[in-house]
Amino acid sequence: MEKPSILLVTKSKKVGQTFARNLRTYFGSQIDIYPFLENDPIKEDLLNLVGLVLVSQEDLLEGLPRRKESIPILVARRNIEMIKLVPLMDLNAGTTCLFVQNDWITAVESIEFLQRLGFAHLEFVPYAPGMKLSEAQMRSIDVAITHGWPELVPPTIEQVINLDNRPIDLTTIFDIAQHFRLSVDKAHFYTADFFRDFVQLGRNLSISVNNEKQLKKKLESILNAVHEGIIGIDDENRITFFNEDAGKILRVDPAECVGKTLQEAVPEFASHDVLYSHGEVTNHLLQTRHQFLLVTKIPMMLEDKWLGEVVTFQDVTKVQQLEQEIRRKSVQLGLTAKYDFHHIIGASDAILSSKKVACKLANSDYTVLITGENGTGKEVFAQAIHQNSSRRDMPFVPVNFAGLTESLAESELFGYEEGAFTGAKKGGKVGLFELAHNGTIFLDEIGDAPLSIQAALLRVLQERQVMRVGGNRVIPVNVRVIAATNRNLREMVQKGTFREDLYYRLEVLPLHVPALRERRGDILLLIDHFLELKHRKLILSDEVKDILLHYSWPGNIRELENVAHYLTVIVEGNQVELRHLPERLRNGSIGDSQTEENREMEQLMMLLHRHGTQEEYADILEKLWICSKREERIGRGTLNAMLTRPLTEAQIRTRLDALKRHGFISVGLKKQGMQITALGIEVLRRLKQEQA
Repeated sequence: MEKPSILLVTKSKKVGQTFARNLRTYFGSQIDIYPFLENDPIKEDLLNLVGLVLVSQEDLLEGLPRRKESIPILVARRNIEMIKLVPLMDLNAGTTCLFVQNDWITAVESIEFLQRLGFAHLEFVPYAPGMKLSEAQMRSIDVAITHGWPELVPPTIEQVINLDNRPIDLTTIFDIAQHFRLSVDKAHFYTADFFRDFVQLGRNLSISVNNEKQLKKKLESILNAVHEGIIGIDDENRITFFNEDAGKILRVDPAECVGKTLQEAVPEFASHDVLYSHGEVTNHLLQTRHQFLLVTKIPMMLEDKWLGEVVTFQDVTKVQQLEQEIRRKSVQLGLTAKYDFHHIIGASDAILSSKKVACKLANSDYTVLITGENGTGKEVFAQAIHQNSSRRDMPFVPVNFAGLTESLAESELFGYEEGAFTGAKKGGKVGLFELAHNGTIFLDEIGDAPLSIQAALLRVLQERQVMRVGGNRVIPVNVRVIAATNRNLREMVQKGTFREDLYYRLEVLPLHVPALRERRGDILLLIDHFLELKHRKLILSDEVKDILLHYSWPGNIRELENVAHYLTVIVEGNQVELRHLPERLRNGSIGDSQTEENREMEQLMMLLHRHGTQEEYADILEKLWICSKREERIGRGTLNAMLTRPLTEAQIRTRLDALKRHGFISVGLKKQGMQITALGIEVLRRLKQEQA
């Protein structure tokens, strides 16, 4: 899948480099960035290929070429590096500051931002290239301040404070993450970095600022702007700062808490041992006052001396609301159902009966198990059920177990935390069950799920909660499960290849989708439908109709659709003759005489071929057959040594898991070795026939 891409448009190369660096910090190599300056020519084909346009200022929107309406434009909100504010703290109230930027609008916006941070005691004058100031105005200027443009400062001003370019604000990072469904788990690193800057800022201010009251007022303005609970504690464990959000979350008056110990101010909050240690704590889940809080604690150290700590916390319900918003955005990112019941073509009693049952199942919220052969349209039925359920406006997330290896299944289904295993991407990954929250998850080819994953699925269906790989917290999920299979799960339960408890958890509302040979009256209707989709009007001869109606269609509707596409390419006129049909239909190589057992065997062979080559499986089964005739059971290592071409450990494990899953071999308990089954002997015979 292509990486998300951002078209970045700024007025200067400096700002563009700052923005690109910010984006790389949070998203790494997860995104592609295409930087452009205000007057750079931007090709429309590039503009229509990106997933998002990010501009540094609103007035840049007018210069953009036309784009697709589906590609959003985001005007970046910007922050400031708190550590850069130290020189401003040394300025006395009433100091006149010339604020220099490359354009007047940016200068005005920057001044407004500093005033909101608590620097309203300074007198600011906006300035940009081309502006003229009188001699009197120039004489009144004490210092020049700029965000990364010292070269634009008039040469007569000697003192210049460069605050460097303003980075992208965290809220803009969240907007980008939500749009591209990227991880936002790094947000707490932003908070930690902010408070490390705050600690350093506090140290510098204690030296450079003479008025302690003024310092306190400025810091309060900064910390009250952060939408988290923040408590500052000194080296005597007394509260020096208690922001407004902390008061709201803990339901206390901040003014009454300052000066008290944490134990005196909020005894329930202070009763947890984690708050008594002087070590750093990150994302600790803490229960207090009938609520759950996500707590981060950062110690303040100076030359190995503990000066106090900053405790930040959030109500978990707020975090969950953010996660829910990201999940809701997933609906806009393609996790939706596109088929409804009117897409199911047919007038036969068999298909009408199945549609009638499915319509009733859609009105409930119970688990559905759809059975039917390959190509009958089980996923179409699943999507139609979702579209007609109360969850229609929420995500529809499909997962196919036939193409999912055992090693990847758990991390794909349940997600993983950062560093959970080698190769895990930074920030971790949201699992499919989490993406399907409040919607529907479609478990296709459930009969191919490994036994270890079956146990995990059973736990999710029972508890309605998941735990990410490498995680230590459970995540509640509200999903409706629709499963589908082309295999006989009852027989698999008897053979021990499918868990009985999971089977009965899935088969709450069973639905059978008939094979095409059971609804032959729909064949010509479906042919006309597929031809109409290709904008072709073809006339079938009587011979062609007869063959189509009497062919057994082992691939069902999928095979029929392929034949229709084949005809649109082969037939030059509008008359379909016998010679136009694929050879297998003309020769009748698969007819009604084919037994159900043969069809099932062919399906098993097709499933087997997904996990390896014919030669590999034939070699494995032949060696096991030789040992079976000697009444011997052998282990994996011995078997691999006997093979004509030994496989890697991962390859031999995958091949044996597939053989076991389909009942071709049996594996004893407690290292008793493997043995070929009667079904495996039949598969070996088929493989040798195909190789001959």
